[in-house]
Amino acid sequence: MNVSSASDYALQLLGDAAQGRVHSVFGTSFNVELAGELVHVGPDDQPLSCLGVAIAAGEMPCVLRAIEAGDAVAWDGARLVIQAASRPVSLLVAGAPVAHLSVPRVEGAPVGLDAAVAAAIADLDLAERIGLPWFGEERSVVALTSLARFSSMCLARELGERNPLREESATRAMRSAVEYLVGRGLGLTPSGDDVLCGYGCGLRLLYGGSGLAQTFFTAVAEVYSGKTTAVSEAYLKAICAGYANADYIDLCTTLCAGEVAMLPARLSRVLEVGHTSGADGLLGFAAAFCCLI
Repeated sequence: MNVSSASDYALQLLGDAAQGRVHSVFGTSFNVELAGELVHVGPDDQPLSCLGVAIAAGEMPCVLRAIEAGDAVAWDGARLVIQAASRPVSLLVAGAPVAHLSVPRVEGAPVGLDAAVAAAIADLDLAERIGLPWFGEERSVVALTSLARFSSMCLARELGERNPLREESATRAMRSAVEYLVGRGLGLTPSGDDVLCGYGCGLRLLYGGSGLAQTFFTAVAEVYSGKTTAVSEAYLKAICAGYANADYIDLCTTLCAGEVAMLPARLSRVLEVGHTSGADGLLGFAAAFCCLI
């Protein structure tokens, strides 16, 4: 069975050869664990995960019926072979189109983009959709406000208006927010982690992965190990390395091009992900632009 597309980041995770197992199986996709790295296999009618590869949507049900968690998996540099009980399942990755899912950076100082994002997000009712405790949860509000404040310090530095004392204060608050959010919530990817992934994507889009912005990614990398689910750890590791899922890359590319009219469609696509993951991620993404719900 041929793979339809593969993330460049997933190919890095796969390396030359590895042994592992099927980590988890869901309704429309599954994860394999190889040499300690999670790789996602999903249908090609959904946004490509930065952690994975996609196969034809019509072939996925057959694969899911054949495999189960714990099945042995081997990667030889070209194929993923799952030793399912009924029959081996072989996925040819070599030669598949490669999707480049590193977060782009907008050119120049990002003045004005916050207004465009705020206007597009205003009608999404994120407060009613998120899984992160919000109404009556002062710590959640403080955490998101702290992330927004940290982003404003990144902008000030970008504009040449650095204030060391304010930066230090904002960085301390950001670190506290990260510690509060990692692993916060229920599910495969807790809501707090989704917020951080969305925020990290927005921060990379606006300020790249160096300077003050890098302080955020360092803080996340220092906290997530062992504090959340394996799947969330994998996505947090990815955004710290500069990679995000295809729906976020499409959103970022739209913003880089200044195609404001396309924002509602791009945001809607992200919002469709998971039960609350899309909304939680967009809450974080908005905070990077210093706008909150």
